[in-house]
Amino acid sequence: MKGISMWKTFVLISIVLTTVIGGMLFWQWKAYSKQNESTNETFEKAAQEITVKSNANDLLITQKITGLTAGKEYLAENPESLFRWTCIDNNKPCESKDDQQLILIPEQNELVFEYIIPITKESKAFLLKDWTTSLPEVAITRSSIIIVDSVKKGGTWAAGARLKGFKEMDLIDYYYFEGIGSAPAVYWQSELLQAAENKNGAVTYFSNQEIDHSVMKEIQSLKDFPYVSVIFTDLINEQSSKGLLFSNPSIKEEAFKRKMFTYFYEKKLKSLPNEQDWVIDALTSYSANLQASTAKGSQVLLEMNNKLTEEEIESFFRAINSSSKPLTIQNLDNYVSEIRGLSTRFFTLNEGKNDVLVPLYFYDSRKVVVNGTANEGIEIIFEKGKSMFPFIHTMKALGFEIEILADKETILVRKGSNTYRFFLNRNIFIYNEDDYGLLERPIAVINGNIYMSGQWIEALFKITIEEKDGEIIILS
Repeated sequence: MKGISMWKTFVLISIVLTTVIGGMLFWQWKAYSKQNESTNETFEKAAQEITVKSNANDLLITQKITGLTAGKEYLAENPESLFRWTCIDNNKPCESKDDQQLILIPEQNELVFEYIIPITKESKAFLLKDWTTSLPEVAITRSSIIIVDSVKKGGTWAAGARLKGFKEMDLIDYYYFEGIGSAPAVYWQSELLQAAENKNGAVTYFSNQEIDHSVMKEIQSLKDFPYVSVIFTDLINEQSSKGLLFSNPSIKEEAFKRKMFTYFYEKKLKSLPNEQDWVIDALTSYSANLQASTAKGSQVLLEMNNKLTEEEIESFFRAINSSSKPLTIQNLDNYVSEIRGLSTRFFTLNEGKNDVLVPLYFYDSRKVVVNGTANEGIEIIFEKGKSMFPFIHTMKALGFEIEILADKETILVRKGSNTYRFFLNRNIFIYNEDDYGLLERPIAVINGNIYMSGQWIEALFKITIEEKDGEIIILS
């Protein structure tokens, strides 16, 4: 009788929690949908509820996806860790178009999957990463996870989503997690950890000792910090997975600060390839006031310090840290451009694997017109307060002949009976075989390209350069 009574209690609690939490999820889902409608607009949207029941040697999973289209074909994909997988539709086996039962056609608006994930009875901890069935053409906008634990009581359950409900009973512990998006990672360990939530609700710490919140105060300035459950444990390797971040309990404060800021920027730059980790390193190092851990990240920060004012750099980081939109390499260039009021491709030009840094330059976005003809190939950059013109391209557009001699140090320029010789490493030029000494080199090599300032072009070649609001006019 006691077991029946407890089961009724369990069912009642499930209904109440599901009703309350469902309403909360609805409003969170509306906010999420509005924020992400551009990224998920090509996908059908659905929600899912996953129930996990613990047994001695396995986990029994029931996954219900709702919001589907009746009669539509859906491809199901399963991780290799799933066993005894079945699909249920309207209390009977799902209709399928293939022998493997992976192309499914729901009668109504939902599909239910049941499967088993084996676990070792003696395990002190386990982590579920890719552990659910997915429908590749469906965007899961919200996930709720119910854990019914009658075997592993006394340990710690955590997920990459907020814990919204917990009930401890004589025979069963009941957990209710909810989150935005697809199924988060789930973790269990035999050792009991205490949970403490950060003030802004973005982080929950699981630890067996008191947590120092000094690092957490710093990340409160980062807008929309993605929810993460931080597990301080030595039962699993340090890693991050779908809302879970594992850390050694003895981690130093500086290392933990780097870990948290790195997590923030990794989520904002989701599509960044691994070879471009210098971007995250540079952003992390500045925001956390730490030394860069990659050579290119260090070069990027040094270059920004050399070319931007302290106020401009602070404005750049305020802009990216306060933005709720995902970041791209192009976005970073756009933020720098907006702050200075000039165009740049600094981050874009450096996104390749090459460790050699392309310097930070700003470009004049105005149209260039040479003797009445628009010329898109002339891209003017600003260097030390001067407008620098791509020398070879500009002179060819003006009707000059240009030749780089065999020594690679001498540039020969001809037009009619006039000849000019310029040297990459000397403060002189030769005009019709007469030498002229100069206080500075008229030719500059910038990022492997040869440039000459507008002032020198006008003075040496009797060229007129007129600057207007929307264009630059070059006349010979």
